[in-house]
Amino acid sequence: MHRLPLALAALVLSAACAGQRPAAPTPAPAPAAAAPSAPIASRDPVGVRYAPWSSRYRIEQSTHIAQEVMGQLNEADLSARQLISTVATAAGGNLAVAVTIDSIEVSGPPGADAGLAAARGQTFRLAMTPFGEVTSSAASDTTNAALQQVATGLRDFVPRLPSLPIAAGLTWTDTVTVSRTGEAPIATRSIRQHRVVGWEDRDGARALHLTMTSTYTVTGSTEAQGQAVELSGGGQTFRDAYVSATGLLLGSVDRDSALITANVVALGMTVPIRRTSRSTVTRLP
Repeated sequence: MHRLPLALAALVLSAACAGQRPAAPTPAPAPAAAAPSAPIASRDPVGVRYAPWSSRYRIEQSTHIAQEVMGQLNEADLSARQLISTVATAAGGNLAVAVTIDSIEVSGPPGADAGLAAARGQTFRLAMTPFGEVTSSAASDTTNAALQQVATGLRDFVPRLPSLPIAAGLTWTDTVTVSRTGEAPIATRSIRQHRVVGWEDRDGARALHLTMTSTYTVTGSTEAQGQAVELSGGGQTFRDAYVSATGLLLGSVDRDSALITANVVALGMTVPIRRTSRSTVTRLP
């Protein structure tokens, strides 16, 4: 029986679902305010912008992968833990952000940490507006595909902030098409709805609670064990994030579920791969 190893299934899903460098983002419309569901206390600001910061974070992710081949179900669990240092400095009205991967620990099937070890100790640089829109991202080694993928994934590290005065219930939507060219061309199109929940007390400070719901589709191709693999499918991501009144990310939780069909062309085999994951970002003292 031909079997696509679970570690390679993880690789396929990583390639399909990870953020890629935007090729043609659709400009986000101006946020449209819904009727506020709750009043904003007078002590809370009506606007928040990201400002220069220096902070460390712990990122913990757990992933469950299930694939079915010829009626046989194979499952695996992966976990990852990272410690990162971030420094943002003013740069002509925007922010220059340096993200250093201090440590990475990965557990799971053989090959689960493929490509990640190279990111340990590396510094990635982002250019970002005060509203959280990343205009560029770069790795120290532009020839390393794994590092480039990490750099692009960091584009969504901080949530988008509303440009209109903050009110609970404020919503806005944007659409982003991202693509990767080369030997493994993959395109992902996401429709994302952002919402302001309101101000809350979190870890002894006032925090703006933001949510994002993203529905995405994936098309493209990659390679596993020397075999060409065609990909199609999609998924959903749900995010809760918290930003301080001074413009500092305090933490976030992401939940993602995806169903990607991998068609192994040479073997005439179609493999449905399901992935569910949860990622938590915690700011360290």
